[in-house]
Amino acid sequence: MNTTVRTGPPRSPGHAAPGGAPPRPARPAPPAARSARPGTAPARPAAGPAAAPVRTGGRRPAVPGPVRPRSPARQAGAGRRPASRTPFILLVLGLLGSGLVCLLVINTTLAAASFRISALQQGNVQASERVEELQQQVAAEESPASIEQRALQLGLQVQPVLDFVDLRTGRSYVTPATVPGVSTAPPGYTP
Repeated sequence: MNTTVRTGPPRSPGHAAPGGAPPRPARPAPPAARSARPGTAPARPAAGPAAAPVRTGGRRPAVPGPVRPRSPARQAGAGRRPASRTPFILLVLGLLGSGLVCLLVINTTLAAASFRISALQQGNVQASERVEELQQQVAAEESPASIEQRALQLGLQVQPVLDFVDLRTGRSYVTPATVPGVSTAPPGYTP
């Protein structure tokens, strides 16, 4: 049996409830036999106005409130267990681990590339030094003194007479290679 407990000032049966609800008629009190719960001792009839209330088991009896039906969404979710966070944590750990592995691969690749770059730069420096040495050697070998020395080593001799051809007239001139008292050679001749 449902009983309602009201708190607040008592209202007379003829007054309207706050909020504009129509007044309710007063209910008669239920008989004592009906109010007893199953499994409890039946209430004793009161001997007078000063009769003490009957206690059951040292606790106050629970006053049942109005029974509300459960919503369909609540009924559907009642059988479900709460979702576990383990898959989310594993996903985050997997992402972090793969990120660290990618970082390691990138760092290793960059380190290998930097070693290769430094090796190529050292090789470039050595090659440029070798080119400078060869250019100095070519410049030294192109000097007239060096050419004359090699020619003498090969068995060539200095020509005592020089032959010149005038291209306009077609005449050839013969002059001695060395002239006494003249220290310069004729133009176009390098001994």
